[in-house]
Amino acid sequence: MNCRAPGWPCPVPPSPRRAVSARGPGVRAVRASGAAWHAEPLDRLWAVPAAEQVARALNGGQDLLFLEVTLTGTVRETTGDCLLADCAGLPLRLATAHDDPSLPHRDNLRLLAAARGSRLRIVARLVPEPLPRALLLAVEHPTDPAARVDLGLDRLRHADLPAGAVAPPAEAAPTADEVPLHLLRRRVHQAVSGGRRVLASAGSVSGDAVRLRRLGLATAGDLLDDLHAAAADRSRDAFGRLLPADTDHFARAWLAAAVYTDAVERALCAGGWGAATTGTPSSEPSSATLARG
Repeated sequence: MNCRAPGWPCPVPPSPRRAVSARGPGVRAVRASGAAWHAEPLDRLWAVPAAEQVARALNGGQDLLFLEVTLTGTVRETTGDCLLADCAGLPLRLATAHDDPSLPHRDNLRLLAAARGSRLRIVARLVPEPLPRALLLAVEHPTDPAARVDLGLDRLRHADLPAGAVAPPAEAAPTADEVPLHLLRRRVHQAVSGGRRVLASAGSVSGDAVRLRRLGLATAGDLLDDLHAAAADRSRDAFGRLLPADTDHFARAWLAAAVYTDAVERALCAGGWGAATTGTPSSEPSSATLARG
């Protein structure tokens, strides 16, 4: 809420929760248009190259991306249709930010697919994956550069699209050779949700580790073996009774796997965007190095 003009005191009585109260004869609401995306100070957000924005996000900065893209079509994925765009020569996938059917995210994305060839400014949130991908949050209006559309609140109509716009059929997503890091990542997540007991009884452990090593991720295979060994490690005393579990050993094994997974995911994401990140290893670290760290 914007009261009067900047610099003037606002005669709005505060509520007991320190929020702005809507009571009192002096309360007035003023509608403000806000700053245009093509005017300062917002224009400078889109002047930063995409690779620099991604590097900032991967290095711990804010993960919002301000990109200028050309819409090129749609692709069908297992989770639904995904908008394809060209970002300075980089193929980019734009997915819905929320799957709630009561929100207009998915309907807006389908309509934007009909505006193929349109060059628009967008605001998206980075998704750290090997292929350039982001969650689409807001977009410049397809026919009115002075307006913008919040894809979770505003609902686009066909009349908002350029004349003659027709949505192309969604193409099947091409099969890509992806790094099977999920074999380690899912075990890291299972340890968080279910504890060491889940990992101690999990099957197909050796097969996952062999697959990781076969595809060049020897450290990932070693870390997976170490994680399961630490989860299942229960020694017995001279009378055959179970000794207390070595929780420190399991915690170190889990932390090494989690740190490795995060580092590799960041490196793969940075490589897809052509971004540089601090602390990205030039070669795969060994499991012993991660355990010591």
